[in-house]
Amino acid sequence: MARYIERGAGEIAALIAREGLDYLQTKAVFKAARRMAGLTAPKPRRGAPARLSLEEELRFIDHAYAHSGPVGLMMQTLLETGTRVSEFVALRIEDVSLAERIVTITAGKGGKRREVPIRLELARLLALHIGKRRAGPLFPSREKGAGPYPHVYSRQRIGQMVREVADAAGITKRLYPHLLRHIMATRLLALGLDITDVQRFLGHDDIATTGNYAETSAATLRRKFDQVTAPGGRVLVQVIAANHGAPAAAFAADLLGGSRQSC
Repeated sequence: MARYIERGAGEIAALIAREGLDYLQTKAVFKAARRMAGLTAPKPRRGAPARLSLEEELRFIDHAYAHSGPVGLMMQTLLETGTRVSEFVALRIEDVSLAERIVTITAGKGGKRREVPIRLELARLLALHIGKRRAGPLFPSREKGAGPYPHVYSRQRIGQMVREVADAAGITKRLYPHLLRHIMATRLLALGLDITDVQRFLGHDDIATTGNYAETSAATLRRKFDQVTAPGGRVLVQVIAANHGAPAAAFAADLLGGSRQSC
């Protein structure tokens, strides 16, 4: 391959010199040649989604509640349900089962329906927020709005609220509603929830999309490392991490933890 590239580069260089092409002209020639050959640039590989540290996450929620109770509950619900902002603004009281601790997304991406479990604490806060209401927007807006349902927040307004709270909390990372969904997915995986369950929680059609969150995080490795109680096992995992990286170390910790439990 190296010889082929060298030979091809030499032929192209001779052509450029013979035709007297300048730098910009050669760029245009190569662009046209790639187009004629049907060549396109490969799509960049998506890296691990950005996330907040646990301290930043708690600070974000604290400042949301410091702004007002409703804003705090909105930000907490948006984070803990992992909903898309379009799904969040469409939530209605009828979609919430406090007894079952389930929030139903009636029109997710592609018009699909799914059920999202919520923590007992959030269910209690939502019960106080809903009160005696039986229907209508879960989080009504004071503004009438222009959508099919009156007094519903727009996606843009929710994004603005997220940024305002982040600024007040002194968070310098770019924070937006969908990043809260990323944060929840990463947290669930770090806590050990199976990736297929996280897929259902998020409403992903393709598990490969969920896999974008499955990069082995420090929290995941720490949890698995703590499962290895024998000093020899800890040393082995450390050696594997140093030589082969965190994913291999996490796998080794799983094996060691499993063998320990089966003894």
